[in-house]
Amino acid sequence: MAHETIKLVIIDDHPVFREGLRQCLDARKGLKLLAAVAGGDAMWQAFETHGLPDIVLMDVEMPGASGIELTQQLRQRYPEVRVIMLTAFSDTERVFAALKAGAIGYLLKNVSPDEIRATVERAATGEPMLSGEIAGRVLQEFERERAEERDRAQLSTLTDREEEILRLLATGEPNRAIGERLFISQQTVKNHVASIFRKLQVNDRTKAALLAVKLGLGERRS
Repeated sequence: MAHETIKLVIIDDHPVFREGLRQCLDARKGLKLLAAVAGGDAMWQAFETHGLPDIVLMDVEMPGASGIELTQQLRQRYPEVRVIMLTAFSDTERVFAALKAGAIGYLLKNVSPDEIRATVERAATGEPMLSGEIAGRVLQEFERERAEERDRAQLSTLTDREEEILRLLATGEPNRAIGERLFISQQTVKNHVASIFRKLQVNDRTKAALLAVKLGLGERRS
């Protein structure tokens, strides 16, 4: 698409920002702005009137359907249209909601016009784009999610009895109390605890308990 005109639609409920962005992009060679509208209803109407764009620049927070909700709908109906989220917020929760909804990029509204234009041009080729300010946070969050998936996979290797004992460990109960509660010997409890440590790849009760609490196991009391 490098030698083709990139067709754009802007959706943002703030008139001043929307007009400024329209002027910024409308004069750019190789870009064709089909419409700049304030919300979802006007977006669908613009598609009917002007045809599908290559790129949609979508505000995250809007009255009615949010930009994230519109992105989900848009990706379901027109998966070939690529969405770049525009927002004043840079928190990780919004980043991931936007990416999971199908956005190809996420830009803060305080970036330069040149960065917005460059992102549009690169996104049109299918290249995912994030502003530099939040790219590191996204990578960290992906790593956190991968670590949690790994922890859950390890947790799934526990037997029902081991899970029951781990749940009690998370409440702070000692081996003797656990044995009395479950009507088993302290030595049996110790054997189960050793197996739990091995499967979860931890070396003490505190780490095992913290892992259980993090994954919500400690909330289910037996």
